[in-house]
Amino acid sequence: MTQIPQTQSGQRLHPSTLLFELAKHLKQFALPSLAVVFGMSRSSGGPGGMFGRMPDGWEAWLLVLFVPATIASIVRYVSFRLRYDDHELVIRSGLIFRNERHIPFSRIQNVDASQNVFHRMFGVVEVRVETGGGKEEEARLSVLPRAAFEELRQRVFRERSIAPAHAPLDGTPDEGAALHGTPDEVAARRAPLHAVPGEVAARRAPLYGVPGETLVHLNLRELLLCGFLENKGMVLVGAAFGLGWESGLLSRVSDQFFGRAVFRNLVRPFFDGSPLPLRRIAIAFAAFAAFLLVVRIISMIWAFVRLYDFRLTRVGEDLRSEYGLFTKVAATVPIRRVQAITINAGPLHRWLDRASVRVATAGGTGKKDQSAANVREWLAPLIHEKALPHLLQQVLPGFDLATVDWQPVHPRAFRRAVKPMLAFTALATLVAALFIGWGAIGVLILMLFWSLVGTRQYVDHLHWADGEEVVMMRSGWIWQQTTLARVNKIQAVAMRQTPFDRRAAMARVRVDTAGAGEFSHRVDIPYLDQEVASGLAGRLAAAAANTAFRW
Repeated sequence: MTQIPQTQSGQRLHPSTLLFELAKHLKQFALPSLAVVFGMSRSSGGPGGMFGRMPDGWEAWLLVLFVPATIASIVRYVSFRLRYDDHELVIRSGLIFRNERHIPFSRIQNVDASQNVFHRMFGVVEVRVETGGGKEEEARLSVLPRAAFEELRQRVFRERSIAPAHAPLDGTPDEGAALHGTPDEVAARRAPLHAVPGEVAARRAPLYGVPGETLVHLNLRELLLCGFLENKGMVLVGAAFGLGWESGLLSRVSDQFFGRAVFRNLVRPFFDGSPLPLRRIAIAFAAFAAFLLVVRIISMIWAFVRLYDFRLTRVGEDLRSEYGLFTKVAATVPIRRVQAITINAGPLHRWLDRASVRVATAGGTGKKDQSAANVREWLAPLIHEKALPHLLQQVLPGFDLATVDWQPVHPRAFRRAVKPMLAFTALATLVAALFIGWGAIGVLILMLFWSLVGTRQYVDHLHWADGEEVVMMRSGWIWQQTTLARVNKIQAVAMRQTPFDRRAAMARVRVDTAGAGEFSHRVDIPYLDQEVASGLAGRLAAAAANTAFRW
């Protein structure tokens, strides 16, 4: 079994770290290198370039930056030390500027791991260690042997099972109190941390060789359905489009197979009154439909590769997910550290009785590196509506979404919400009239219809509810979203009123929890009666103030 090299002051990373760091730099420089190679004819230097004083093709010298990046990786490997104390993880790094971090095992929130094909060849794992106290990961250990990863994971979970992360402040039992018990019970709970080699091999050597209750498993059919519904293929198509545009290949292909005359011939009859080219229009629609189908197929392939054999299991007080075909990813979500749950359901999701579930946890949500947060954000990329209640009860015991008493917003919310839309419609119609004349009447009819119908549907599907443990908000009539925020995780409650809200005797209530992304669906309830909003904000603030907050 591979071991970490030992030194007198601690343990080093695996020697293959240098190879993986070199590969990472090559990957980072690959796309700029291709852009430089294929885009030399569009160099910004030389006569007529944006930077005329620079020589033609000066961009190629930017690749020299690869050298200092490689030197920095070597220095990091030489200076990095890892040490396990009785109750904490100690990490030392830096050659000139020394940095030593002490991370108590009981404060570690997540121990996430990823393992691609090359990692498996060397028997190593890339590990991310996160606590709830920062926006970025506490440590990235790239790379560790599998044995070292198992040792770190076992130390963290064992410390968590022996002592709760925070003692209760109000004398009530801590959320982790259920982890205590007799020595035999504690030993029984520790037993799953050690995987039996035969069982691990039977499960194709998962990163978490731990048995537990399987809550979500995506088989081949569900994986392909998830990719079809998620439709992430457009991202890959957009990346290919950008590369083709930079290299000039896209313009040559479009001129050879399509040409500008094709598009001119399609739109010309709408302006000069000539007969419509029905055959060409039918071909154009067929090509567009084929393009959409190809995008969906690409999305299905992408989901199959990325989410292959997705499993969400519960082990003790943790939810552990593992997935990936070429790159295996393993992540841990401590149940008591879940801040909010969001349920998403688009039109096709509802038609097929499916939904997707995301969670927000504290820590690791910084903009610098979103990959760590994305590993854990999917609690269930796709789940049948019949299995949804059981999954929610794992995070919120005793909670039943079907029995929630949803409350509507203010009766005059439509009048309040439609006025800005009508003002925007009038402005858009005025601008259209300046360019297309009487054709602006069609713009007015379409936008007026959308403003009235869209606003009415938006208000009718806007609901909220509050209980002892959660406060909830549901919105959206095409793409529906339902967010449940745990009351004992609320960090701030705000009641806001614009001048228009005060005139209509309305207000909005916003609830903030740790871990919520900037563009995530929050509990932010608009168009409430002023007295109702004041009462709701007061109840939530009082409940949050009287609850001992624990990460």
